[in-house]
Amino acid sequence: MIKDEFKFIGKNKLILLSVLVITLIPFLYCIFFLKSVWDPYGDTKNLPVAVVNLDQPVTYQGKKLDVGAQTLTKLKKNHQLGWHFVSEAEAKKGMKADKYYTVITLPKDFSKNAATV
Repeated sequence: MIKDEFKFIGKNKLILLSVLVITLIPFLYCIFFLKSVWDPYGDTKNLPVAVVNLDQPVTYQGKKLDVGAQTLTKLKKNHQLGWHFVSEAEAKKGMKADKYYTVITLPKDFSKNAATV
């Protein structure tokens, strides 16, 4: 009985085309879905993140401690996100214009707080 069905489908081109298309649609859906979730962090280097450094260096045990500048130096070497090092005003303007995904602000007492830990 199934053999007869396959023969009928093979002889009738319109039904054969319909079966192929119906089979192809879920296959394509799976491919596109898997492609979208396969590597979610693979393209984050293009994700614009504004970084604002308001940190004021401090003197700790006779040495200048500038944790904000050290953090910026490390972020500049990091290419996992699209870092943009900007002023506070530029970050606010960029967020309003949807230029940045988020803003990371290093507060003015960042080094002071690091020295007291």
